[in-house]
Amino acid sequence: MVIEAPKPPTLRRSCQACARGKRRCDQRWPRCSRCQARRIDCEYVNMPLTVNASSSTTSLAKARSLVHTTTPSSSITQANISRPRKPRPYTTTTPTIPPPLPPLEITKGYSPTVISFLISGMRQYPLTFASSLKTHFIHPDLWPSASTPPPPLQDIYSLCKHYSTSLFSPSHHQRKEIQSLLHQKSRSLHRHLARASTFPDLLASAQALLLIQCILLLSPPLDPSDPTATHQQDTEYQESISEMLLNLGHRLWVQAPVQLPATLSPRRAWLFAESVRRTIIVGFILRSVYSLRTRNYSVRTPFVDALPFDVRTGLWDAADEEPGIDTGFGAGNELWGSSEGAMVSLHGYSGMLEQGQVHGIGAFAGLILAACRGKRVADVARGFPTPPPASLVVEV
Repeated sequence: MVIEAPKPPTLRRSCQACARGKRRCDQRWPRCSRCQARRIDCEYVNMPLTVNASSSTTSLAKARSLVHTTTPSSSITQANISRPRKPRPYTTTTPTIPPPLPPLEITKGYSPTVISFLISGMRQYPLTFASSLKTHFIHPDLWPSASTPPPPLQDIYSLCKHYSTSLFSPSHHQRKEIQSLLHQKSRSLHRHLARASTFPDLLASAQALLLIQCILLLSPPLDPSDPTATHQQDTEYQESISEMLLNLGHRLWVQAPVQLPATLSPRRAWLFAESVRRTIIVGFILRSVYSLRTRNYSVRTPFVDALPFDVRTGLWDAADEEPGIDTGFGAGNELWGSSEGAMVSLHGYSGMLEQGQVHGIGAFAGLILAACRGKRVADVARGFPTPPPASLVVEV
């Protein structure tokens, strides 16, 4: 007579009630949907894993208390040793999945001079837009009419004009009124971003919001004599805006079109792609500057370091009829048609700036150098008194 080998343990995940009824089980815990409707408890052969952060925290605390608790040797007596232990009641524990790790962040402190330079550079964006309708991340040649911004930017243009005039006005009431208008417009844009129907509309709204936050996040208090008047409320608002800037950068990256319309000229296609990249970068720089201003350290993530960047920054200010710009990657119309060999990561570009591999560092590159490496252009120039080899130089 041949004795059959025992069957291996079952790997069935369904609860016992669904298995007996031959129904599909959604394996919820402590009750699946079918058992919940029947108001009975589920019984599992293989209990499903559940996320339970509190239990893991409690067990960790207990483990620490056991490690740091010492028992004097005098308290261990012969009676205690010979005393029989009471049997513990049988208890079942629910297997748990450890909670997810927090997102990886890179923190770095900068000198006060670098922080002041970054704050001054970011606060200049609304003033530059008010005077020329153009910044390092907003280009008027992308609009149907260079003098008519998209609707999200039109109101911001008027507010930036009023803000620039209020800087020279001694009227405290006027500055307070503009701050109130900026807060209202910021909330309106925040609501509009949630229902933006097209990507150009989303991009213009994000750019308008960045201009407003360059004023609201970095402006000095209206009443320096009473800095604690609304400090807590302002801090909570600014922290929520900082988190919103992080989410906005990810959203622009995810929703950016993979392929641009064939009706765009090579120059406008390059400007559009560069405008998207720069808007994301400026948003993260603004968030970093806010962190430096309030906490004295910068917060960066690997996502920011890996953002693509075109080293041909001089093309941003080049006119369409200027075919002879020498960037080391070609000339003429070929510049606008291909970015091969010119795209690096933001981390790589800031490293090139720090090592003196970029010749003629502009204002935008200077902000990137300060935000990513904590150095000013003058610091890099002192480190490289002689020009680097020609093979390492990139004209921008």
